Amino acid sequence: MREEGRISAWQLAALLGSFLIGSSTILFPTAKARQDSWLAVLLALVAGLGASWLWLTLTRILGAPAISGILFTLGPYFGIPLALLYLWYYLHLGALVVRNISEIYVTAVMPETPIVVFTGIIVFLAALAVRGGVEVLGRLAELLFPLLVLAILAGHILIVSTPRLVRWEYLFPVLENGFMPVLQAAFSMFAFPFGETVLFVNVVPFTLNKASAGRPVIISTVVVGLLLTVIAVLHTATLGADISRLNFPGLAMLREINVGDFVTRMEVLGIFAWTFGTFLKISVCYWALALGLAELLGLADYRPLVLPLGVIMVSLSILIYDTFAAMTTVATSLYPFYAFPFQVLFPLLLLLVALFRRQKKKAGRPAPKTVRKEQ
Repeated sequence: MREEGRISAWQLAALLGSFLIGSSTILFPTAKARQDSWLAVLLALVAGLGASWLWLTLTRILGAPAISGILFTLGPYFGIPLALLYLWYYLHLGALVVRNISEIYVTAVMPETPIVVFTGIIVFLAALAVRGGVEVLGRLAELLFPLLVLAILAGHILIVSTPRLVRWEYLFPVLENGFMPVLQAAFSMFAFPFGETVLFVNVVPFTLNKASAGRPVIISTVVVGLLLTVIAVLHTATLGADISRLNFPGLAMLREINVGDFVTRMEVLGIFAWTFGTFLKISVCYWALALGLAELLGLADYRPLVLPLGVIMVSLSILIYDTFAAMTTVATSLYPFYAFPFQVLFPLLLLLVALFRRQKKKAGRPAPKTVRKEQ
């Protein structure tokens, strides 16, 4: 498989951070927790760190991207069906994110433009990045991730600076409806976005120092998790506990900014963060899909597959939902259960099988011969 590119530890952290930011602040799946949304995000972060440990351990054992590792560990009879399932997951996730960002443009920016225009443009641009390989994705993330964080922080500083916009009393009472709604919201938040980092099983093998990849992964996950917690706090403190009534709460919050009747309507900060965050997330899904399919088919290069897969992704993103309401329902209610096997169960199964094969291989080795010294 021809993929000569390598990325540094910082580029890995930036790519993972951009992936986590992605579309997670477009649809914030913690409405069930109401004013305890911030607590649900923290619980999801803890679970996400556990998932990161799982796939990092699996990556160290497999030593190869996901599809190659699956085929080597499970063999053709069990490996090929599971590999096809993961390729579907990469394609489906990419199409979901394409639809998420396209809905923002159709709803809030250019409502008279057909959605296919936005889906086609963003997937075409992602295809150009994917053809460049993982090194191009790493360099893009290295450039854009600090700007994404800066845009998010600037937007929320302006929200806090707007007089009478933030009402901290909206955060109380804590656990008004008990702990179960918080757990349900945390499960949704884990699936979207923390559990989705399982795709980085494909990226870590192309890191310059694979042995030390765990540290940037953990640091990036914690930083973005805490950033999402702050966003959840301000969502609730600004819009109230019933934010589920709004299609795009982050956009509604940015529209309320008014600092001295001079700095107003700063939706551009949110559009910037969502556009480039989702672009990098789509690119990771797209690259993993093209690379994995080439590995499954035994091709020497994945690049001839990029444009045909892009056409399929655009078509799926349009056909997958009828309305925005349907997209929201699936993202918050059905997607966590659908994604859980891909994010936890299958990686755990692969890890157990890989450990068993390793132990069996060690047990089958002959004992080293000792040479007795002549007296």
